[in-house]
Amino acid sequence: MNVAITVKEFPPDIIGGTETQTRRMARALAEAGHDVTVYTKAYGRETEVDEPYEIVRVPNCRRSSFLSTLTYLLALTALLVRDRNEIDVLQCMMIYPNGFVGTVVHYLTGVPYFAWIRGGDYYFMKANPVKRWLIRTVLWDTTVLVQSAAVKADVTAEFDPTDVRVLGNGVDVPAETASGDEIVFVGRLEEQKGVAVLLRALAGTEAAAVTIVGDGSRRSELEALADELGVDATFVGEVAPEAVGEYLERGRLFVLPSVRGEGLPNAVLEAMAAGLPVVATDTGGVADAIVDGETGYVVAPGDEQGLRDRIETIYADEQRAREMGDRAREYVIETYSWDAIVGRLEALYAECTDR
Repeated sequence: MNVAITVKEFPPDIIGGTETQTRRMARALAEAGHDVTVYTKAYGRETEVDEPYEIVRVPNCRRSSFLSTLTYLLALTALLVRDRNEIDVLQCMMIYPNGFVGTVVHYLTGVPYFAWIRGGDYYFMKANPVKRWLIRTVLWDTTVLVQSAAVKADVTAEFDPTDVRVLGNGVDVPAETASGDEIVFVGRLEEQKGVAVLLRALAGTEAAAVTIVGDGSRRSELEALADELGVDATFVGEVAPEAVGEYLERGRLFVLPSVRGEGLPNAVLEAMAAGLPVVATDTGGVADAIVDGETGYVVAPGDEQGLRDRIETIYADEQRAREMGDRAREYVIETYSWDAIVGRLEALYAECTDR
């Protein structure tokens, strides 16, 4: 099947959760035998890597954010209309701007399409009256995929959409499982990620050292806090997505202490795929991925004592930690491996093209 995927930003220029997820999805679909083309914004400095799919860079005026978005929308629409006979299904990552473009292209050409809400894009946009109208336009027109049951419930309550379905992130499953003894965190070092909560929870415990992978505006402050609390913390800095697995292999436990604003974090799924139990806070779609008490533990956001108790529980029984990690890995393979995700997407493609 000829699959067109639209995403506003794409590696190597931007390496965030949506961008990384889109790249891996395109690769998995291509390896499953589909002809995949990714349409994304041109930045003028791209060095494309060798991938089993085509990348079309969409021209835009970069003099301002507004002009860049406007010209991208117009050019993307024109390119998709031009290529309409080579597209069996159009897959729009994020409801704006790409989902709205999908709606326009569908009405101009009849090309079947669906859109994704990635989480943060939806919560940011629905507070804006104009973007709220754009969200409603897409939600009332086509199938929309969301990352978690929590996002689906919110979207359904707010907009009474035509068809919203849950499809989580896909994840690569490593051949080897983790066998270390460290606590591992992967994410941006910003206030909403709750790393300060984690450091305070670890103060005075006998838990192992913590490895913190990622960078951000709070790094210096967090390094100072770790020193002040006497926590054995190693701040690695930002690493390429492909290198994260090296740090997960050293772990016995993965912790995501976010205080707000999670969809379904790639980091949680990657840790589970590596065979690590996860202790995470109940934000967004986190609870969709963790079976509390079986594959990890879910605690309330900002609950230092709850976080400490669950970390100490896992470190008190190494055998139980390994068993929880094994169950986490099995759960990810069944639910979030790329084989599982591609199978669900193929069913949706068939449904879209039969309408």
